[in-house]
Amino acid sequence: MDTSLNSGTTAASVTMGEPTETNHRRSTLGSRSPRTRMSISSFSTLLRSNSARRHADIDDEEGKAQFFLTLLFQSIEDSSSFFASTILFLVAWATICAYGAHELRKLAAADPDGIAERWVEDIVNGKDAVAVIGTLFVFTVVFRFNACYDGWHESRVAWGDIISRSLEMGMMNRTWFANDELQDKLSGYIIVFGYSCKSLLRGNSLKEESEDGKDLVNRRLISQNELDLMHNNPSWQPHFCLHMIREIIVQLYMIPDGKGLRIDDSKNVQGEIFKCLDNTLKDLNTLIGNCVRVRASGLPASYDAITMTSCITFFIIASVVWSMSIGWMTPIIVFLASMIIMFLIVMGSKLVDPFGLDKVDIPMEDFCATIEAQVHAIDERSKSIITAVSSGKQQRLNGIPIRRKSIATFHIPKLA
Repeated sequence: MDTSLNSGTTAASVTMGEPTETNHRRSTLGSRSPRTRMSISSFSTLLRSNSARRHADIDDEEGKAQFFLTLLFQSIEDSSSFFASTILFLVAWATICAYGAHELRKLAAADPDGIAERWVEDIVNGKDAVAVIGTLFVFTVVFRFNACYDGWHESRVAWGDIISRSLEMGMMNRTWFANDELQDKLSGYIIVFGYSCKSLLRGNSLKEESEDGKDLVNRRLISQNELDLMHNNPSWQPHFCLHMIREIIVQLYMIPDGKGLRIDDSKNVQGEIFKCLDNTLKDLNTLIGNCVRVRASGLPASYDAITMTSCITFFIIASVVWSMSIGWMTPIIVFLASMIIMFLIVMGSKLVDPFGLDKVDIPMEDFCATIEAQVHAIDERSKSIITAVSSGKQQRLNGIPIRRKSIATFHIPKLA
């Protein structure tokens, strides 16, 4: 499969081997099954989806500074009014304080040892108290941001494990079982599991228009009846997929004379194989449970209210004190400091739920597409590898009809 993406897309192409000739690609594609050809054709369209375009600028190595600023402001695009109004209020107050400090110093100069001079001294002496309050406030903001980031990081790690466990299940499926029909069905549900996780974490059903159920049916990864059954079943849809995978495994074990397995039971290894399969399914169940926990936990609403109240209170007090020391520099300092603080507050609020469509959210569409691409790659190469190993002959890599260009649908940084 020779799939190319325009420069700047999220997909990072990792080339395996030398490019094949055009006629070889056509003959290879023509020799695949209808299900594989449809999956590959549909997957090419998937790679050009809105998700890929939405993240297109992220992995563009040119103009990184421009990208950083773009991402920074896009990450607060749906909170821009709140962000701007808060900073505008604080800067306006700082300007008033600077003007008031200017007038107060004039009064103090006109009346030495008067009340105006005593006010100036008292305000200047308050800088130590403001420093203590500022330290506590910044600690609170950073602690909140770290709590939000920890959930985001945990969910990304969980999705990395979902990918690895799904591919492990795909390899075990093609290595240990021997019924093509049930193996294809099992591979399909491994792919559907990833998409169902994405739907669940966004509070949707896989059958809804905003999700991928219809496309999965069109790619023959799941039937319409199965999708309807999944939609109407009250259980979480990833658990439905895991249940179906277990049922398929049981059917493979129940085929008479052990014909559903490639390994006979003369050495009592089938039980160990089943344990490996079941442990992988348990891991997948735990991982989606961890993601649900991250999404459901969030932060208490009162915590956000306290943080914002502390922010505004601190800058109101600090502007009064700073204006006596730095004068008209106060609005500039307040603008820069409040912008950094507001970025941390708004970004933290977005990181609380890392499964949405914000710029800072994890790219679940790309993760699901990666699982689909790699499961298809496992399906393609399995028969060729089995033939190569069983023949006892060393075959050159270019003699095995594997995908010449592997498409990873999320950014893989170049290693030095």
